Amino acid sequence: MPYTLAKFFLWGLLMALAGGIVGWLLRSLKARTDLDRRQTVPVDASESDRVRSELELAVAERDRLRMELADVRGSSAGALGFSSALDTSTVLPEPVEPADLDLDAARAVLGKRIALDDLRVIEGIGPKIAELCDGIGVMTWHQLAETDIGTLQAMLDAAGSRFKMHRPASWPEQAALLASGQWEDFVALTETLAGS
Repeated sequence: MPYTLAKFFLWGLLMALAGGIVGWLLRSLKARTDLDRRQTVPVDASESDRVRSELELAVAERDRLRMELADVRGSSAGALGFSSALDTSTVLPEPVEPADLDLDAARAVLGKRIALDDLRVIEGIGPKIAELCDGIGVMTWHQLAETDIGTLQAMLDAAGSRFKMHRPASWPEQAALLASGQWEDFVALTETLAGS
């Protein structure tokens, strides 16, 4: 009798494990096909601009409300990772031609070899988020530097709940520093981000 129960338990455990693996694989496959399908849908440029402007207004209003909420709660919005749509105090450096960037100097400052326009160098961007950025047409440091924070947040929100913890507020600034070859400033900024 104990042998039969142990055998039944092991078979049940094995079936549950196999079901979990198959479910995870099917979910990953479905997510990839959904992403591919969304990337191949033709988009009307005027409709896209209209939706983008509406989204930017909504994001600006959301950020304003978050700032007010942070003020009411007595905390700073910057500590929470929110940005103000009206904040024009940050002036991004001018990018240089990619051929003029000294990646050997970057290696000396950063302590690791980096590839040109590798978005994963930016604090907060990993391989999955780099794929998401690629899906919205952001493939270079320069493109990321010019991308609105609201667009990046909308991309993360659309990608699902597992990306809700990421805050893209500093990504354009980090990308601008990389695109302009300001390696020391980039390191200083990422160290302050890692410390907060």
